Amino acid sequence: MDDPLEENNTEPATNGACSSPRRANAYLLAAAFALLLALCIAALDDALVTLIQPLQNNAVLMALAEFGQFLGNRLGSIILVALVIVLAWRRWKNAALIAVVASLTQSALVELIKMLTGRPRPIVVEEQGVVPGFHGLGFDGNSFPSGHATFAFTLAAVAAAFLPRARVPIYAVATFIAISRVMLDKHYLSDVIAGALLGYAVAAFFLSAWMPRPDKGHESAGE
Repeated sequence: MDDPLEENNTEPATNGACSSPRRANAYLLAAAFALLLALCIAALDDALVTLIQPLQNNAVLMALAEFGQFLGNRLGSIILVALVIVLAWRRWKNAALIAVVASLTQSALVELIKMLTGRPRPIVVEEQGVVPGFHGLGFDGNSFPSGHATFAFTLAAVAAAFLPRARVPIYAVATFIAISRVMLDKHYLSDVIAGALLGYAVAAFFLSAWMPRPDKGHESAGE
């Protein structure tokens, strides 16, 4: 039986020509996000915390933020994972395997990075007068990266792979969950950006390893 992940050997030149630009674009995108992350840590994080403070007096915005937080909490995340599995339809077993394993993996990585970076949440800095920044291993800080954002973008990448025509609303929901953490003073902007990158990377790893590359026919059949 042919390996579904194996490239089409009848067109090696075409495949090679296509893979190089894609790889280059991926490196450029990663570099751009790394620069954005550095910019946020250096200047934008604190500025955004100050900017959103007046918005926190708006009851509607805060209610939406609380709902976004719920979607990334334990119960909400279980509901979202179950929804992706159901919507995957005939490929639900593959979707379940990737979604569950990727979600568990990102959770373990998030906890490890939080422990190593020791960054206090903005709400802790404001209410307890803790010195902001990355204090490293041994400091009781769990802001970087955002677990909610990491989970949201892990699941969004998995869901988009199985439901490609719905990728825009899928990533919109993930972004909404991430923004809710900033609105609630639970995370800095760099926390959610780092979480989004980590989540996407974890999902991409398992998708590339366990999911055959769909052609156009597969995309249509999977929806």
